[in-house]
Amino acid sequence: MKKFPLLIFVLSINLITAQVGIGTTTPTADLQVVGDVLVQDSFKTGSLGTVSGAEEGFKLLTRNTSSNPVGEITVLDVDQLNVAPVNVVDYHFTNIHLDNLSDVNLQYDSNKYVVGVANFRQTGDAVKKTTVSGNKSIGTFVVRTFASSGTWHLEIQNRDLDLDAGDSLEYYVTLIVYNKSYFRNMPSINTNLGGSNTGIASSVPDLY
Repeated sequence: MKKFPLLIFVLSINLITAQVGIGTTTPTADLQVVGDVLVQDSFKTGSLGTVSGAEEGFKLLTRNTSSNPVGEITVLDVDQLNVAPVNVVDYHFTNIHLDNLSDVNLQYDSNKYVVGVANFRQTGDAVKKTTVSGNKSIGTFVVRTFASSGTWHLEIQNRDLDLDAGDSLEYYVTLIVYNKSYFRNMPSINTNLGGSNTGIASSVPDLY
């Protein structure tokens, strides 16, 4: 009778330390899955090995939120991406009509990428101030990217004023192109400051 509890204890240790295989009878790791993995709740990891800057050939494990049902674990193969996660592209625009770069189709697919303006400068002649209701005005100058008809577009112009006849300028702009595979679109946050120049954003986005 005294040997029976000891036998159960030894068997328990063997079960705890055994390797587990799903889809295979010969697992080579603590848990080996041969087939698809679906995680429909949270996906948590502990301490994992890291990849050094000199290592190559590794893959990124991701949870697919567009699978049916949601939660399929798959591999994001960076070798097959058309662009890197973050890309920096410099543009130089010349021979502009007045100063009106009102709509330039950048041809980046808005379903795949997010395009933002990181840097801007202008060389050449300046738009002259004008008098509006007794006050000097420099108009409304705009530098922005926007999505339209499935692609990203660029606007750089003074919407109210133009260059004088014979004047010219050039635009230099740096665009940051983000691959949407790595980013999540968050809802817009609208905040009414009630006429004040200070305040607090009306909400905080859920980043998790």
